[in-house]
Amino acid sequence: MKRLILIGPMLLALTFPVSLPGAALAAQATTCPVRIDPASFASEARLLELAERQEDFGPRPTGSAAHDDYIDWLEDEIGAVPGVQLSSLPYEIDRWDGLATGLTVGGQDVAVAAPVPFSSSTGPGGVTAPLTYLPAGTAITAANAAGKIVVRDLPWSTVPNLLFYPPLLGYHMYDPGLTINLLGSDSMEAPAGADTDLKAAAAAGAVGVLEVSRLPHDQIEGMYAPYEGLPYQVPGAYLGVDQGERIKQALAAGQPVEAVLTVDAAWTPKTTRTVLATLPGVSEQKIVVESHTDGMSPVWDNGPLTMVEMARYLASLPVSCRPRTVQFALVTGHLYQHLTGPGVREGGAGQLAAMLDAEYDQGKVSSVVVLEHLGARRYDAVTRAGGLPGLELVADPSLTELLWVPVSESTPLRELVKGHVQHWDVRRTAVLKGLSAADLGTVPHHCGFGGEGTPYNRHLLPTIAPIAAPKTLFSPRFGAEAIDVAVMRRASLAFTDVVLDLGTMPQADVAGDVTFMRAQRASGTPGCS
Repeated sequence: MKRLILIGPMLLALTFPVSLPGAALAAQATTCPVRIDPASFASEARLLELAERQEDFGPRPTGSAAHDDYIDWLEDEIGAVPGVQLSSLPYEIDRWDGLATGLTVGGQDVAVAAPVPFSSSTGPGGVTAPLTYLPAGTAITAANAAGKIVVRDLPWSTVPNLLFYPPLLGYHMYDPGLTINLLGSDSMEAPAGADTDLKAAAAAGAVGVLEVSRLPHDQIEGMYAPYEGLPYQVPGAYLGVDQGERIKQALAAGQPVEAVLTVDAAWTPKTTRTVLATLPGVSEQKIVVESHTDGMSPVWDNGPLTMVEMARYLASLPVSCRPRTVQFALVTGHLYQHLTGPGVREGGAGQLAAMLDAEYDQGKVSSVVVLEHLGARRYDAVTRAGGLPGLELVADPSLTELLWVPVSESTPLRELVKGHVQHWDVRRTAVLKGLSAADLGTVPHHCGFGGEGTPYNRHLLPTIAPIAAPKTLFSPRFGAEAIDVAVMRRASLAFTDVVLDLGTMPQADVAGDVTFMRAQRASGTPGCS
C-alpha cells in the first residue's frame, strides 16, 4: 500500500505492508485518499457550532447532571455515524457537590470565586475563626495555623521556552513566524497547589484555607482545581486578587480579623461512564482516539468535538480504506482522578490504558492518539490598569498557545506527526519526547506527557498526545471565544491525517523503542512511579 508522507520539505511515497485481502488492496489503490480533502471535513462554522453547543451545557464536573447531558449528547452525535458500534464502561463514584459557599470578614461579606473542589463541608452555618496570612515559602504548621483560617497565595509556575526545543524535551519546533522567544519563558497560575495547602492545613489543625489568586474575581469565578476525587479534611475557597488584598492589608495592619467561612457540600453516590465508539476496519487491531468529557470550559474538553467529526469522515470512506479499526474513547474521570479509590490516581484514562496494555501483546491494539485543548487561544497575564492590584488575562488575537505534542519513543511516529503539523500549518507546535525529564532507569524514559496521554505512555503504548496549557483552562468564565476555531480545524485535519496514516504504518514503526521497553518491563525494569 502506497501512502504519501510529508517529512520536512519532502513529500515521500512510501510503501507499507499491511495484512489486507486482495480485493481490499485493489479497492484501496483506486479509492483511498492519501490525505484528507479539507472539503470533506467539518467547516470552521460547524466546529464553532459544536463548541457553542458544548458551552451551553455549562461546567461539567465528573458525574454532574451537566456532565451526564454532555456524554449523552456526544453519544448521540457519534452514535449516528454509520457503522459505529457503541459500548460503555461504568464507574461508581461519590460525586461532590458544592451547595453554597460564602465568606464574611469582620462582619462584612466578601465575594468568593469558588469553593475548592472536594472540600470538607462546614454545613450551612460555616466555621468561625481568626485569619492568618502565611505567604509562599512559609510552612503551614500547628504553631502558626492551628484553630485558624489560613490565607495563602496561589503559586505560579514558570517554564523556560528553551525546554521545548531539541536537544532538551523537544524533537521538533514548528514556529515559522518566530513568535516564541527562545530565551524567554511562560507562566500561569497553578491552582493545583491548593492540594498541598489544604493537606498541610488539615495536618496543622487549621479550620479552613482561603487561596488568593493574582487574577480578578470575574476571571476565576467557578474555578475548578484540584480534582483528585478524594475528600479534604478542611474547607477551602478561592478569592480574587482584590478580595485577597483587602484581607492581607487588614492583617498587615495588625488588626485581629475574624472570619466565617462556609463551604456547604454533599457527597452523592453516582454512576459515570466512558463511552466507546468503535468504527470497524479491515483488521480488528485498533487505533484508539481518546479525549475526556468532563471539564469546566469549552477549550478544556473540546477533543470530543474533533473526534465526532473525525468519525464522520473516516466512516465516509470504504472499509478497505480503514486497514485498522478505529475506536473513539470518550473518557470520564478527568476531574475525578481517583476514580476507583484512593490507591490509584489515573482517572478514566488510566483505567482504559490498563485495559489496552493487557491487549497490546495480543496484537489487538496499535496506538493511542489523545486530543486535548486544540486551538487554545493565547491569553497574556498583564498588569491591571488604573493601579489595581494583580494581573488580568487579555487575549492575543494573533496567537494560540504553544501546542505540546509528546510522542512515544518512535522516530517514524515523531516524523509522521511532524510532517502533518507542517503540512496543515499548525503553527506554534512542539513535537516532544515527553513533558518530564528523562530517567534512563525506567521504562518509558519520559514518564510525563502533560495530560490524558500520560497513562497510555506509562503503560508503554505507542502514544501521540497533543495538549496546550491555556491560562483560561480552569475557569468557566471563558467560553467558546477562547478557542481559535481556524487553528482547531487545522489541528483536527492534521491529526485525522495522522490516524489515516497509522492505519497503514507497519506496527514495528508505530511502536519504535516501545517494543524493546515492553520486553525490559517484563524482565523487571521498573516503570514510572
